This record gives sequence, C-alpha cells and structure tokens, in this order.
Amino acid sequence: MLTHPLVLLLILLAALLGGIYLATAQTVTINLNGTTFEARTHQSTVGGLLDELSVSLETQDVVSPPGDSPIRNGLTVTIQKAHPVIVEADGQQRRIFTQSNQPREILAQAGITPGAHDLIRVDNADLKAEPYTTPPKHILVLRAYAIPLDDNGAESTLYSVHRTVGEALHDAGIMLYLGDSVSPDPGAALAEGSQITIRRSVPVTILVDGRTLATRTHGQTVNAALAEAGLGLVGLDYVIPNGDTPISPNMTLRVVRVSEEDLIGQQMVLDFKHILKADPAQPIDTRQVIQAGKPGIVAQVTRIRREDGVEVSRSPIENVVIQAAQDEIVAVGTQVTIKALDTPDGPIQYWRVLKMRVASYKPSSTGKSADDPQYGLTATGQKLRKGLAAVDPSVIPLGTQMYVPGYGLAMAADVGGGVQGLVIDLGYSDDDYQEWSGTVDVYLLPPVPPQDQIRLFPEEAH
Repeated sequence: MLTHPLVLLLILLAALLGGIYLATAQTVTINLNGTTFEARTHQSTVGGLLDELSVSLETQDVVSPPGDSPIRNGLTVTIQKAHPVIVEADGQQRRIFTQSNQPREILAQAGITPGAHDLIRVDNADLKAEPYTTPPKHILVLRAYAIPLDDNGAESTLYSVHRTVGEALHDAGIMLYLGDSVSPDPGAALAEGSQITIRRSVPVTILVDGRTLATRTHGQTVNAALAEAGLGLVGLDYVIPNGDTPISPNMTLRVVRVSEEDLIGQQMVLDFKHILKADPAQPIDTRQVIQAGKPGIVAQVTRIRREDGVEVSRSPIENVVIQAAQDEIVAVGTQVTIKALDTPDGPIQYWRVLKMRVASYKPSSTGKSADDPQYGLTATGQKLRKGLAAVDPSVIPLGTQMYVPGYGLAMAADVGGGVQGLVIDLGYSDDDYQEWSGTVDVYLLPPVPPQDQIRLFPEEAH
C-alpha cells in the first residue's frame, strides 16, 4: 500500500521539529544525595526542572542553586535531601527531617533540651562524645529525676534515669558491700519522690574453726557481728574481745571453741543399806527379801578442758556416782504366837526365840574389889547371882523374863560394855560360877511387848 504524499510530509515535518526541540534543550547535571545524572530541559528555572523530574522536596531539603535560579546549559544542580529521625522524649514520639548527623543538634531542631543528668540514647546506644558521621534513625531522651540519698549519714542528691535502686546506685558509682543495709531493696522500683538510705557495714576479720573470714558487718557489738555472720557461740565457747565490745573498722574477732571431757579414773564400790520393814502379817522373825540390794559405783573424775582442740587444763572434780546403790529391803515378821516348851525345869510358854552369843560372869570378874560397896551389884540394884543376866536393853528390855536351855530361868537385870546386840551374859555368884561360850537359844517369856516395841534384827534371830 502506498503512503499518501501528505502523510509523508507531515512525518518529515514532525521529525524536523523534534530535532529542532532537542537541539535547543539545555543540558543540566543533577547531584541527588551524591548520585549524579544528566537531564535535558527547556524549563527556565531550577524549580521548574525539579518539578519536571518529579523530585519532591521537604522543608529541610537543601537545593543549590535555589529553585528560582535560571537554567543554563551545563548547570549543576545539587540536592541534599534531609533524613528522617524518630525523636522520643517526655512520653512523646515524632518524626522529623534534618540535615544534621549530630544528636544534640537534632534535638535542638526538635525543640527538646536535655537536662544535665538526662540520658540520651542514639539507635539503642548511649550518646557518644565524638561527632556522628552517619545520620541517626532514633534518638531517645530519658529524663533523670532527683533522689535524696542518705549514705550512712552523709546526705546528697542522686540523679538517675534508671528504674531500680540497684541500677541507680551502680550508675552513680556507689559500691555496696556485704552487710550493707539498703532501703528500699536494690531490686525495688524507683519513681519521682523516692529516696535511698544506706547503712554501711564495716570490715572485720573473724578467726573461727581454723578459718580466717574477711567479712563486713553493720552489727554494733561483737555478739551482733557474730550473729549476723551466722556464727553462734555454743556451750562454753567464748569470743575475744568480749561479746559486748563495740565494733570498730578492721577489728579482728576470735571465736574460741571450748569442749570439756570427763576422764573416769579409779572406781570404788558403795555398800547398799539393809532396811528392815516390819510385817505383822508374817510369823515373828521370818524374813522375806522384797527388794534385792545392789552396790553402787563411785568414780574419781578428772575434767579436761580443750580450747580450739588444744588441752589447756586438767582439774579433779568431786567423785561422781556412776551407779547408785539400791537398798536391800527385808520384810521381817512381827506376828506373835504364844508357844509351849517342856524343859527339865518344867513347861514354859514363850513368844520369841533369839539365837544369841553367850558368855558368863560373876561378881569377882566385874573389876571391883570385894570391899567395894558396888561389888556384885547389877544395873537394877540386885546382887549378882544365877538367874540374873546382862543384856542389851535395846534388844531385850530390863525386867524381861527368859529361859536359857542348860541355865534355866533368867531375868534381864544388868548391862555391860561388851554386851551389845544379840549378846547375853549369864550371871552367877562367885560360888557357883560356870563358864559359857558360843551361841544359845534364848526364849522370851510373856508378857508380849506392843508391836511398835518389837525389835527387828538384820540376821536370822531364831
């Protein structure tokens, strides 16, 4: 198909006009944030060129030369775009554009003035002193608040942006030692109006159980310091210096562990007692052991004292009863039954038979001369003769009638220094004296004494 001549003419004309348009355009170099490219334009001003290139501008962007400057061939247009920064302070957050890389300048542009103790964090890191070469993306201002501080009586003001007591003290370079008392607790939250009180401990050295403990305490006395360290005194333990001594810095406390041991030496046996108990339900002089006797043991004891394991003294103490003696208790019958006995001297009645050691005596054996007015007189005033006998009145009361086989009837009428207990001394005159020795059965004749006057004997008496 052949093109119409008119159409060809129009095409040629358009091409000619386009060439003329292009030939008359101005060449401009654009530098956008360090990136360079060329543009050809028929715009008359820099602002018109940027509009033509759809370059949007913020207030803080910098264009050189200015937007109303005329376009000329070979012109270089420099555009320095402002960068966005998120600024956060006083509970508010906003986005601004700035040409500056320096955080403090950016804050000033945002109308924010940090206080002397406020903390500035740039992109999650504390503000640095050296200049920033790259633009920050986020700036946070943490406002410091004043906290009254009582440090062991020294008052000051602590400024902190931290939220706990411990962080605030650490940030201020205030060191805490073992034993220091802090109120509120180091983990407690802080807020405006909070105050911190520190009660300082003092360094002490404790010598205990072979160890040397370097520690600190805020106890006011030696005993309080030991209690705070969990070191109690047990039994005879003691501390140097005395527990009531006030604590001073760098004091040395010595805990002395004391033990005592009783060393048992020579042992001795303790005899037990023989106790007789009247039993009116049993025949007289019958015996029944109702509690066996056991000997006791006494030992000589030496007390050994050791301090921190070293013996410091030995001292004897009173004898110690290792085993107490147990008394023997014997029930002795006191029930009386009148009995009969045929004797060469005729029948008799008796109520008790006592086996007694026997001897005999006469007036001339009493140690008095025949011309002595007391010669041959008994304790009851009778002239000594056969039929009178010397006895222990605590066993057989004077006046008691008795029968002694081989001797006959006798009356308790005399006493003697050697007549003690179950002993009888049979009397004679100087003319009919017979010598007796050994033992003999003595029959006690009625009347029967009252129950409470019946003597009990430790051995069989019949």
